[in-house]
Formats: sequence, C-alpha cells, structure tokens
Amino acid sequence: MRSSPRLMRSLALAGCAALACSCASREPQLTAYPPSADLKVEAKPVLAPEALTSDNALAEYDAAVEAWGERGWAAVARICRWAVTNGAQLPFKCPPPDT
Repeated sequence: MRSSPRLMRSLALAGCAALACSCASREPQLTAYPPSADLKVEAKPVLAPEALTSDNALAEYDAAVEAWGERGWAAVARICRWAVTNGAQLPFKCPPPDT
C-alpha cells in the first residue's frame, strides 16, 4: 500500500508538534558557578629580607599575611554559601556574609 503525500505531511507535522511540546515543557538548565575571583588562587605574601632587620617591615609583612588569610577565608565562605544555595547538603553551617 502506498502512502499518500498528504498522510506523510500529517505524520511529519504530528511528529514536529510532539517534539515541540516536549521541548517547550522543559525548563532551561542554567549552570551557575561561584564568582571567578573566588576560584583564583592568590599567592601568599613573601617575606622581604628587610623584614629581618626592620620592625616596620616585619609589621607590614604580618599585616599583609593577615589580610591575605582573611581574603582567602572570605572566599571559602562565599563558595560555601553558593554551594548551599545550589543544593549542597553540608554537615556544617556556612559563615554569614559580612555586612
């Protein structure tokens, strides 16, 4: 039995309509990532030779290391909150954001 062109067009349209319905009902999958700045590794400050003989240079180095550590842990906290927002089940609470 031969298929008529009209039947073939009807079947093609029905197939396209079925595909369009199944695609339209899906929500777009958006992938969110933490801020790229939080994923970049920052090098630890280097102790300058002057710090061995100068109290001021040593104090500046200590302050630089302290600030470096605080920035690093702040990034970890932001990534922790991002993970929880995106469905991660963590066995601990993330630190609250600084205000």
